[in-house]
This record gives sequence, C-alpha cells and structure tokens, in this order.
Amino acid sequence: MNALIENLPPRIFESFRCFDRRENRLPARWHQHAEIELTFVPKGSGERLIGDHIARYTDSDLVLVGEHLPHTWASDDFRGEPYDMHEAIVLYFKRDFLGREFFEIPEAVKVKDLLNRAKRGLWFPPEVAEKIGAKMQNILVQRGMHRIAELLHCLEMLCEYENTVVLASEGYKCEAKSRNDPKMSLVLQHIVENFTDAELQISQLAELVGMNHSAFARSFRNTTGHTPTRYINRLRVGFARRLLLEQNLSVLNVCYQSGFASVSHFNKLFKSEFSMSPREFREAHLFVHDSSRAVPAHEAKV
Repeated sequence: MNALIENLPPRIFESFRCFDRRENRLPARWHQHAEIELTFVPKGSGERLIGDHIARYTDSDLVLVGEHLPHTWASDDFRGEPYDMHEAIVLYFKRDFLGREFFEIPEAVKVKDLLNRAKRGLWFPPEVAEKIGAKMQNILVQRGMHRIAELLHCLEMLCEYENTVVLASEGYKCEAKSRNDPKMSLVLQHIVENFTDAELQISQLAELVGMNHSAFARSFRNTTGHTPTRYINRLRVGFARRLLLEQNLSVLNVCYQSGFASVSHFNKLFKSEFSMSPREFREAHLFVHDSSRAVPAHEAKV
C-alpha cells in the first residue's frame, strides 16, 4: 500500500513549478512524486507527516522533501475540508531539470549532497525559512533565467546551514513507487481528520479499506514504520503539546480534547515522548508576555 502518486508537471513555458498552494486547491492527502519539493508555510499550524516522521508545524516552516518520499501537511484551520487552502509556497523541480549531469559539476557538489540528504526530508529553522521564503516569493513573479538563478541561490543558501533536522528515520523506505494505490491515502487522511475522536478504532480503519485486522496492521506498518495505534497516539501527543503551549486548558481537558480516554494513559505516552509530564512540560515552556516580546518564564523578572 503506497502514497498516491501526484503528477504536477511544469507548464510549457517553465522548467519547474512554483506556486501558492491556495491557488491550486490541492487536497491534503498522503502523496509522493518524482520531483524534489521545497515547501514554505509563512503562517499556519497543523500536522506535518514526512515518511514515518510526524510532528507539529507552525509559522515559518520550511521543509525540503526528496523524490518519492511520501508526505502531507494537514492544517488545523482546514481539518475535515476537501481542500487545504492554508498559505504555503510550494516549489517542485526534478533533479535533472537542468540536464542529467548538472549537479555532477564541481561547483554543485554541496547542492548534490543536500538533495541526497533530502531523501529523508530536511527541516530548516525559522530564521533560515524566512530568508528562503522571501526568495520563493520572488520566484512566484519572476520570469526567464531569473527564476532559475533564484532557485539555485535558494539551494546554495540551504547548503550553508548545518542546524537542519532530518525527518524520516534512516530505515524508512517507500516501496513499489510506481504503483498508485489510494487505500493508504484514504486511511491516513481519515486519521488526520479524526485522531482527536476517542472512539476512533483500528477496526474502523481496516473496514474503511476492506481489509481484515491483521492484514491491515501489517500493511500499515510496512508503509509508515509504525503500528496504527502508535501512529495515532503520536498525532494525539503532538496535538496535546500544542494545546498545552497555546491554550489555558487544564491537563484533563487537554487529554480529552486530544482524543485520549484515559488521563493515566495520556500522561504515560506524553512522558515517553517528551521525557516529562504534561504539567511539567507546560511549566518548562511557560511564556510571559509583555508589550515588546515573549520570554521564557525562567527569564522573566519577578
């Protein structure tokens, strides 16, 4: 079972695509493609799934996704909607869009290494993302060779940053890339839209694609690297993390709003993920706001 294979070829007057995601009305779905993808989210929040990596994303999110690496972004604002219209600039290009040997030249050795590392997905911190995002905004309106020069400059800049985060695990593999099977896309989309529902059952997911429980669980793990239960719980814990940071809710309310039916189970999973309890996590990341900036609680003056 594999991610949907998306086909978004460049238009006849361009060698690569760059667009504002809102204009293309793309559904939020688990997919892969032959192109390398650079995605910048100026504002927004939600879940980002790259291979077997699951995490929250917020403003100024920048990720470079390699060829055939399954991925999706699911924003909070458009959860359950047929199209995800949150703001994002997306850039697609094939490795050989400038010729099969272009990235083999000596001047491109760092870029070649960057693209190879992107096969597992690379995340860049906000201070980097904002600079690259500004250049991607320029590409949206440029024409001719200026577009190519700007793209190459983006890649050159990304090579200079060492504090990137590799997303998918080293052992993650996407098998049978050439086959388009919509079942896993349907299941993962259903999970993303319903993981906060405590009544969500693995048997429902298996029934959704007409499989028995054991076959479904085996196929799910082969594709994502996780059991269905682990996958759902990681989404729930990530969502709980955001609620603890952004909402003035009790730990009990955070537990239930994240889809957990048991507070003890929630505390156990959260501590396993973040090495501290939900209450300890909130206290450690408490922010005190003033008129000019937000500072961590331990830096705030009494």
